[in-house]
Amino acid sequence: MSQSVEAAGAILYRSRQDFRGWMKFSDDGRPPAGTSPRAALDDVELCLVHRPKYDDWSWPKGKLENRETHMHAALREVGEETGQIARLGPYLADVEYPLESEGKRTSSKGGRLKHIRYWMATPAGEDRAERQRTLMGPIHKPRVKEVDQIRWVSVRTARGLLTHHSDRAVLAAFIDRVDEGALNARQFIIVRHGKAVPRKEWTGRDADRPITPKGAAASYALARELVAFAPDLALSSPWVRCVQTLRPYTDEANMHLTTAGCLTESAFKRNPTQAVKWMDDQMADLLSLGDRTAMVCMHRPVLGGIFEHLRGLCNSKGMAKRLPEGSPFMPTGSAIVLSLTGDPAHPSIIDVQKVTPIVY
Repeated sequence: MSQSVEAAGAILYRSRQDFRGWMKFSDDGRPPAGTSPRAALDDVELCLVHRPKYDDWSWPKGKLENRETHMHAALREVGEETGQIARLGPYLADVEYPLESEGKRTSSKGGRLKHIRYWMATPAGEDRAERQRTLMGPIHKPRVKEVDQIRWVSVRTARGLLTHHSDRAVLAAFIDRVDEGALNARQFIIVRHGKAVPRKEWTGRDADRPITPKGAAASYALARELVAFAPDLALSSPWVRCVQTLRPYTDEANMHLTTAGCLTESAFKRNPTQAVKWMDDQMADLLSLGDRTAMVCMHRPVLGGIFEHLRGLCNSKGMAKRLPEGSPFMPTGSAIVLSLTGDPAHPSIIDVQKVTPIVY
């Protein structure tokens, strides 16, 4: 069978209130007895689009362009079909069906397949959108021949309005995520610095060892991917190779970069507990100080200790296995996106996404 057609999309949602206001956590980080995160669904509106070509209601989605990742395609397609610049959250689901079934009420068998990856997404807001525009590339206005209606509806209305079973399956995945507390989720992005000049070829201080041209290319490409999550806060080891890795993002988005000395290789070797405590403090801040996304760049040896700690915060053994246990833990110039929820004193990781840029 020929290779599948790759596509990406998102359930774009918005709320009429801050979800952190409707549930109070107990001292052990658990919601009070009898309280379900699903109760917040009553305050959620979902964005559906109508495609005149097929006369159907569906989620915003579309095919990948040349040299484009699913993550970036989801962000672009939401923008082009709804006019909203969004930011992605936890991953939802994969959907696959015969390409010949596109837009049809019944599914055909055989032939080339269409494979779609879906995320949760929220409108970025004007401040974030302004930062994103310089990094995400062109977003065209919705084309009437592709999308002629956009509706924000309740979850109940969406279930009845969606034309296709596959789209209702994605809605079910969204509701499952809500049950995990995803409406409260904050994204924490961990970056491994870009490829650096080898130690044996560097005669200066290790702290000053820079990234290579290949590392710089990966860092630029990584910025194009991380824009999908619209980071509000940039943190880094103060060593040059880490700072240089985040510069393509922070410079283009006009963001301040804050450094933390406990994240250097030498500081971590002397006192790994300090870096772990720093990480705990950052996660607590994310879960208590408003709706923000943070990214932090660090070194390979530090990743090992941080991942060991984070595995204990994952909501399942399967989720914990997504955090690599063996060195080098992550390729250079790549990232992992954690979705955190729960009480600031008891964070829980409900999703782990790997971000690998395309360098060309």
